[in-house]
Amino acid sequence: MKTELPPFSNCVLFFVVFLRMVYLYSSIAQRKIIKKQRKVERPKSSFGFYILWNQISLISFFSITYILGLDAPSVGLKLEISPVFSLVICLVCYCIFVLIVNKILNLLRVSQIVENDAYLVFVRLIPRQKLQRILFLIAVCILNPITEELIFRGVLVHQLGIYINNYYLAIILGLFVTIGNHIYQGRLHIITHLIFYIFTVTLLYSDVGLVGSIGFHLAGDIYPFMRLKYEVNNYKKRRREKRRAKYVSN
Repeated sequence: MKTELPPFSNCVLFFVVFLRMVYLYSSIAQRKIIKKQRKVERPKSSFGFYILWNQISLISFFSITYILGLDAPSVGLKLEISPVFSLVICLVCYCIFVLIVNKILNLLRVSQIVENDAYLVFVRLIPRQKLQRILFLIAVCILNPITEELIFRGVLVHQLGIYINNYYLAIILGLFVTIGNHIYQGRLHIITHLIFYIFTVTLLYSDVGLVGSIGFHLAGDIYPFMRLKYEVNNYKKRRREKRRAKYVSN
C-alpha cells in the first residue's frame, strides 16, 4: 500500500527535481570551463555572499513548506534517538568512511591525483577576502549539510520513494543525481561521492534518520577545511618534487 504524502509535498518534490536539473547543467558546464582553464581562477569577490544567500533561500523555502504542511516524517526526519548519541554515530561513521576512501584510492593508486583535484577545487571556491571567506564557510560548513541532505536524501530519496512507491528506484535515481551535481570536481571524485552516498542513505534509513545524514555531511564539510593548511603544504611539496624529478631527468 502506498504511503500518503502530506499536503504540498508534491510541489516540493517537483521543485527540487527541477532545481537539481538546473544544478546538474551548471555542474557539467563548470567542469568544461575548468578543463579549458590553463590557470586556476579565484572566485568573484562577492562569491561568499552569493553562496550564503543561496543557502538562506533554501532554508527559507523549506521553512515555508513546513508551515504549509510538509512534515518531518515525509523527509525521513526521526527524533526518537538523542541528538548527542546520533552525533557520536555520525562521527564514528565518518571515520570509517575516511578510512575506506583512503584505502580504495591507495589501492587504485590515484590518491595523489584526487588530492590535487580536491585542492584545486578548493582554490576555485574559497574567496580571498576575509569577510567573503567567513560567509562562505558559514554557508558550506553549517547550512549546506542541512540543505543538501534535505534535498538529496530527504526529498530525492525518501520522499520520492514514497511518491513512486519504490524506495530502491528512488535510491538509484538519487545516486545519479548526486554524482551528476558533483561532476565538476572530476571523474575520480565519483568514487568518494559514491561511498559518501552509501553512508548517508544507510543513516537515513537507520534509527537516526535524516539527522544522522546531516551530521555525517556536517563532518564531511568541516573535516576538509580543518585539513586545508596541511593539504596546501602537501600540494606545494608534490609540485616541488615533480619539478625536481623533471629537472633531474633532463
